[in-house]
Amino acid sequence: MSSGSRPYDVVLASDLRLPGGTTASMAEEIRAQAAAGYRTGLLHVPSTLANTGLGIEPRLRRCLDEGLAELVVAGQQVHARLAVLRNATVFATVPEGLPVTADQALLVANHVRVDAAGVQHYDVEETDAAVERWLGVRPTWCSIGPAVRETLEPVADLVDVAPGDWFNLLDVDEWSRERSGVGAVPVLGRHSRSSAAKWPERSADIRAAYPVDDSVQVRVLGGADAVADVLGSVPERWIVEEFGARDPRDFVASLDFFVYFHRSDLVEAYGRTVMEAMASGAVAILPEHFRDSFGDAAVYTTPAGVQDVVRRLSADPAAYLEQSTRGQVFVRGRHGHEAHVARLAAILGPPTGDPVVVPTRRRRQDRERVLFVSSNGAGMGHLTRLLAMANRASDAVEPMFFSLSQAVAVVETSGHPWEYCPSRGDLGCTVEQWNPLFAQRFADVLRRYQPAAVVFDGTMPYVGMVQVRPQFPEIAFVWSRRGMWREETTTKFLERGSIFDLVVQPGEVAAAYDRGPVASLDDAYRVGPVTLLDQDDLLSRDEARAALGIEGDAPALLLSLGAGNINDIGSDLDTFVDAADDVLPGWTLHATRPPIQRRGDRLRDHVASLSVYPLSRYLRAFDAAVVACGYNSYHESVLAGLPTVFVPNLQTTTDDQLGRARYADDRGFGACVVEVDAESARAALRTVSDPAWVERAQQRMADEYPGNGAGDAMRRVERLLVETKVTA
Repeated sequence: MSSGSRPYDVVLASDLRLPGGTTASMAEEIRAQAAAGYRTGLLHVPSTLANTGLGIEPRLRRCLDEGLAELVVAGQQVHARLAVLRNATVFATVPEGLPVTADQALLVANHVRVDAAGVQHYDVEETDAAVERWLGVRPTWCSIGPAVRETLEPVADLVDVAPGDWFNLLDVDEWSRERSGVGAVPVLGRHSRSSAAKWPERSADIRAAYPVDDSVQVRVLGGADAVADVLGSVPERWIVEEFGARDPRDFVASLDFFVYFHRSDLVEAYGRTVMEAMASGAVAILPEHFRDSFGDAAVYTTPAGVQDVVRRLSADPAAYLEQSTRGQVFVRGRHGHEAHVARLAAILGPPTGDPVVVPTRRRRQDRERVLFVSSNGAGMGHLTRLLAMANRASDAVEPMFFSLSQAVAVVETSGHPWEYCPSRGDLGCTVEQWNPLFAQRFADVLRRYQPAAVVFDGTMPYVGMVQVRPQFPEIAFVWSRRGMWREETTTKFLERGSIFDLVVQPGEVAAAYDRGPVASLDDAYRVGPVTLLDQDDLLSRDEARAALGIEGDAPALLLSLGAGNINDIGSDLDTFVDAADDVLPGWTLHATRPPIQRRGDRLRDHVASLSVYPLSRYLRAFDAAVVACGYNSYHESVLAGLPTVFVPNLQTTTDDQLGRARYADDRGFGACVVEVDAESARAALRTVSDPAWVERAQQRMADEYPGNGAGDAMRRVERLLVETKVTA
C-alpha cells in the first residue's frame, strides 16, 4: 500500500447501477460490515450491462447517505485488505485508471458461466487476467450457489476457484414472522417478476402447483401476464398484485406456503425470493433441482405433488412448524449478517474501525396508509412532488402510489409500492370514455388498500374523483395544488376543490411574478418550494462525476429541455448544441432522456446521453445547464446553485413557465431565452459561463431559496390524519 492511499477493510466493486438480488446483497454486506466495524469503500465500475445514464442503485445510495460506506471517486487512490468484485461479467474488461490496490481479491460469479442454451456469459481466463492486471493480485473465484459453482468446475484448472460459495445476504430479523400453523384455508403464493421464464410453460403444471379451486387461496406478487399467455386468462380466484405493489416482507408473511416452479430450461443462480420467504417462516415447496441450494430447509416435489404436501403439513401443525423453523434457521445460519461477519473475520481477522449504529429500516406494520395520486402531466413534476412528501413521512405513515404517469415505477427506488393507471392519452380514448374507467379503477384501489388519506397532485381534479369521493367519507382528501398558473387559465376546475379537506400549495421562488388565478386565493396551506432532495442529498462535483462516469475535469454543460411530450424539443436542442460548440470550446455536452420521454430523437455523436433519476442528485457534476422551466427543474437548479439558461415552454396548459424564467433573469440568477435561435443561444451560454456572473448568480440563488417545503407539507397531512381521527 502506498503512503497516500486511503485504507479500507473491504472495497466492494461492481456496476453500481445494476438492480436485482446482487445489489440487494451488496447493500446487506455493507450494513453487516458497518455494524461490525469493517470499513467499506464502494467503487463503481462501468459496464455494458446498464444504461450509461443510470445513477447508483437506490439501496446502495442509501448506504452511502447513511454513512455506512464511502464512495471511491476518481483521483482518490485507495487500498483494500480485501476487494470483493461482484458480477464476473462486469470485469471482463476493466477500465483504465481505477484507483484501487488490494492484498486479496474475491471475484463473485453471480450468474452461470454457460446457461442452458449454451450461451457463455463471461470468459474466466480473460476476466481473471484483467483483474490481476488491475489489482496486482490474482482473484479467487466464488460462486453464489451450487448452480453457478457447477459451471465453474470445468474451468477450475484455469483459475483459482474457491471450494465454497459466497452466499448472498439477508437481514433475517427484518423478514422473520411468528408462525402458529396453517388456517382453515391454506394460503400459498409466490413473488417474482412476471416473465415467461419464471412460470411453468405447461398449463397442467400451473394448474397443479397453483390450484384454481377453493381448496387453497393463491396469492401472487409480481403480476401474472405470463400465466394468461399460457392459460388464456388469469384464474379469477387468484389474488394478483403487480410487482412493487406492496412490501415483499408483508406479502410473504401472509403466505403459509411459498410455491415456486418455473420454466423447465431456466437455470436459477440461487433464488433470492425463496430465501426471503423461508426467512419469514413460510414453508418453501420447490422443484428437486433446488435441493443442492437449500437442503432440508425446503420441501421438494413436482407440480403435481404440491397439493399433497400442502394437505399433509396443513393437517399436522407440529410438522408444519418444524419445517418452518428449519427454513428460518437455515437462512440465518447461511445468509444472515452474522454469517457474513464470520466469513470476513476468517479472511481478514478483526475490523480496523469501530462499529457503526446502522439505522433500522422502517416496517409497514400498524401504520396509516396514505395514497399519493398523481396525474400524468407533460413531465414528472406531479409525481416527483408527491415522492418528495412521501419520503419525509414519519414512521406512523405507509406511503403508496397510484399514478397516471408511465414513470411511476421510480417510486419503487424509495421503497414505496405503486399501481399504474393509464391516462386518457395513453389509452387513446375520449374524455367521455375515460372518466368512468378512471372512476371504477380509483374506487377499486380505495376499497382494496383502505388508505386513511389521499393526496392528489394535479392541476385538475378528475371527474371520477368527484364522483367517487362521497363513497369514502372516512378518507381524508388532500390537494397538492401548484401555483404559478397562467393568467388566462380557466378557473372552472377550482370548483372541484370542494371535495378536498385540505389544500397544500407548494411554494415558488418566483411567487412575486405569479399573476394567475390561484395567486390571491387564501384557501391553501402554503409551504416552501417542494423538491425531492435537500442540499445535503446532492453529491459533490467529484462524487457526481464519478457516479455518472464523467472522466477528466473539463467543464460540462447539461442540456435538459424536458420530455418533448408537448412540444418538439429537437430543434432547440440542436441549436444549443451548435451554440455550445461555438462559444464553449473544450466543454463536454450531456443531454437528458427523462424516464417519461416518448420521443426517440438521436443525439449528436459528441453529446453524451443521460437517463438518471433523480437528476438533481448529480447537478453539481455540471458547470452550467440549459433546462426547461418547469417547476421541478427550476427549483432544482436554484437548490444546486447551478448557472442555468431557462427555456420556458409556452405551450403548457396552466404552468406559467415564462413568468418563472423572467423572474430568474430579472433577479440575475438565470438567463431567460424565449425565442431559441443561434444568436440567443450563444448569448445565453456566454452569460452563464462568465465567471463574474456565475459568482453573483450563485449568491443570489442561495439568497432566494427559502428551504424545502416537502417536510412541512407532509407534517400538515399527518396532522390532518390526527384531526380526522378526533372528529370521527
